Amino acid sequence: MEDLIIAILQGLLEFLLEIFSSIPFDLPSIRRNRQEPETVANKCCLWCLIGVGLASLSILFLKHTWISHPALRIANLIVAPLTSAFISEAIARRRSRKNRFIIPRNHFWQAFWFTFGIVFTRFAYAIPH
Repeated sequence: MEDLIIAILQGLLEFLLEIFSSIPFDLPSIRRNRQEPETVANKCCLWCLIGVGLASLSILFLKHTWISHPALRIANLIVAPLTSAFISEAIARRRSRKNRFIIPRNHFWQAFWFTFGIVFTRFAYAIPH
């Protein structure tokens, strides 16, 4: 029972860190003064590569993952990018009320791919406890 509680707490901590790591990247959109492009495929690839790079740097300092249970690691791989994307989209939707140039859908996909890059890299290369 004790191991299950520890695994859940570890999973929750890493999950929250991965989700909220993408929020500061939405801040530049506050002062946007021209329309965002409709297609963001190139930006999504760039955000994914940035996420992979940050995760690679994090592995140099934190070799072990906080999530030790395999099922929780797989759940984190699926849920963290989606949650991060929905939070980013909600923030962008709120900001789009004051700034018509913001497209919330773009923020959803950019946050999704950034967080996916982080989560996938840590899933693949970080050592479970």
